[in-house]
Amino acid sequence: MDKKTMMETMKVAISNVMETMFFQPVQINDKNCTLQEWFSDKESLLGAKLNFTGPSSGSCYFLIPAKLVSEITANFLGLEKDETNEGQRRDTIKEALNMIGGHMFSLCDNEGAISLGIPELIEEKNIKSYRLGEIKGETVFIETEDSHLAAGVITEMK
Repeated sequence: MDKKTMMETMKVAISNVMETMFFQPVQINDKNCTLQEWFSDKESLLGAKLNFTGPSSGSCYFLIPAKLVSEITANFLGLEKDETNEGQRRDTIKEALNMIGGHMFSLCDNEGAISLGIPELIEEKNIKSYRLGEIKGETVFIETEDSHLAAGVITEMK
């Protein structure tokens, strides 16, 4: 599977998962920019990564502003934003990436040759604006009505 196919299916998976599971309409922005340009250095971001192995190996990542994580957590759990706790928000970001990665690979890996790992949080110190430049790979820039997200894939093609 080539990177272009993987990224196109990631875009589809992001739209499907965010709109269906988290009731958050999104639009893919094909802007050519960096993660530092996409996110404000004043925003608190949460992130998750999901490793995969098979004919292509690597990891997927998902970066999302903390205030939006509260909103999607509330939507996902059927709660009010102020009823969610830190543990639920952390679990939601990992579950969102797990659903996006699972859906993406179900669309582009008909043989089931790719195995997914367990989603992990990206440490907050590693997603501060000064470290965003260290994240390599292909990135999808995503907009909601009032926020920005990013997701991507870092691959090691075999």
